[in-house]
Amino acid sequence: MASVPGSHTGILRDETLALRRILGYRLEEIREPPFVHPKLDSLAHLPGSSIKDVLLVSVDVDTGGGYQVISPDQSFHIGISLFDTRSLTKPLEDPGNAIQSHQYITKESRPCKWAAKSFLFGDTELVQLPDLARKLASLTQGREYILVAHGINEDLKFLNNLDPNIATTACYILDTVNAAQHPLRLYYRYSLEKLLETLGIRYDRLHVAGNDAHFTLRSLLMLAVRDGQMAPKSITATVQELFQTLDAIAHAEYPFPAWIEEQSNVKAPPKLGIYAKRRLKAARKASKRLLQELPFANELDEQDAQGEHEST
Repeated sequence: MASVPGSHTGILRDETLALRRILGYRLEEIREPPFVHPKLDSLAHLPGSSIKDVLLVSVDVDTGGGYQVISPDQSFHIGISLFDTRSLTKPLEDPGNAIQSHQYITKESRPCKWAAKSFLFGDTELVQLPDLARKLASLTQGREYILVAHGINEDLKFLNNLDPNIATTACYILDTVNAAQHPLRLYYRYSLEKLLETLGIRYDRLHVAGNDAHFTLRSLLMLAVRDGQMAPKSITATVQELFQTLDAIAHAEYPFPAWIEEQSNVKAPPKLGIYAKRRLKAARKASKRLLQELPFANELDEQDAQGEHEST
């Protein structure tokens, strides 16, 4: 059960201030309280814009074992999704393509096969674990990037085991658990599922690393919209256009794989509640008792038994 709301409800965390600096809204409020982050401050702006020129790289790692030490027998499914702020400088033709998503598995274990089958945003690639760092480097080559995750501590343990440079090279590490606290006036941690529901973002097949990484980025973009809407006087025409674009990306439709669509069309038989089951059991007993009270019931039983014997 969640604790009672207190003085920390909706606290303004650094992640929210960083989000404002990255996307160029409510900048006049960043100085109060002061927010200083040298790597973020040094990022170039997009031409003619207050938006930073950077990749938002969402990472999610799922495994049956731990994250502190990687065992040779462990299997992982890893999701990496990228949003390029450069896409905000031109008309958005298809919001559904604004986030590029990738999923990797390290073994063909049952959980990895399930994750590969359930990934909604493309094909899953089988890789050797040491190659994963090179995959991430190729996706971010030549660009500054910000690491994003929902509850990032375990993911960081994995990344540091894989290659400590992944985290140290990032301009900033942004946890959507903390970024959500101020815009949504929260006093406890939201799961990714609860966060998406609160933001009105459709989701499917969570706990698949590729899907979680993708939907985490959608939630981050929508958190920026919610945060900006808390100060309506600061919303200029340019910022309003930005929020409309971010909203469109967060709520963009996405295709279902054919096997998921087939499953969704199959209706499971309705489940009986406990009282319905009791009534059905009582009705069966009553019908059996009435049948036994019928005239010639014994003769009918003998005929049924004889018929069964002859059929065999």
